[in-house]
Amino acid sequence: MKRQSGFGLTEMMLVVVIVGILASVGMPAMQDFISNQRLKSTSSDLFTSILRARSEAIKRNKDVTISPAANWNTGWTIPSPNAGEPVLASFATRQAITVTGPASGVTFTAAGRVKGTSSPQFSITSSTGKASCINIDLGGRPNVKPTSC
Repeated sequence: MKRQSGFGLTEMMLVVVIVGILASVGMPAMQDFISNQRLKSTSSDLFTSILRARSEAIKRNKDVTISPAANWNTGWTIPSPNAGEPVLASFATRQAITVTGPASGVTFTAAGRVKGTSSPQFSITSSTGKASCINIDLGGRPNVKPTSC
């Protein structure tokens, strides 16, 4: 009689137990990694949106505003400065990320400068407590810091 090859029940159960242990050890690190990536990608999206609004203001020779959708936590838009044209860009905030910024948004003049007398800033915070800060100088240049504002 020929002996059959393969895995037995005890070997399979041992593999399942080892995989379970490895998964339970790696899960907290994976959740922290996902939270950090959400923070970085939201910061990057907001930074590029600020640059785009400034660029559109210079290109169109008109004031362009980046403004919150309902509030900064839900997202932001760059409406067209020309009436009747579609929105230039629209972004949604990722879950477990909090964004705070100027209540009325940030307006860039045709020269690319920020309209107003104070430098706007945005605070982006994850549910794990990590944060980043985007400051815009009056010349219109944004700067990202990997710390809270």
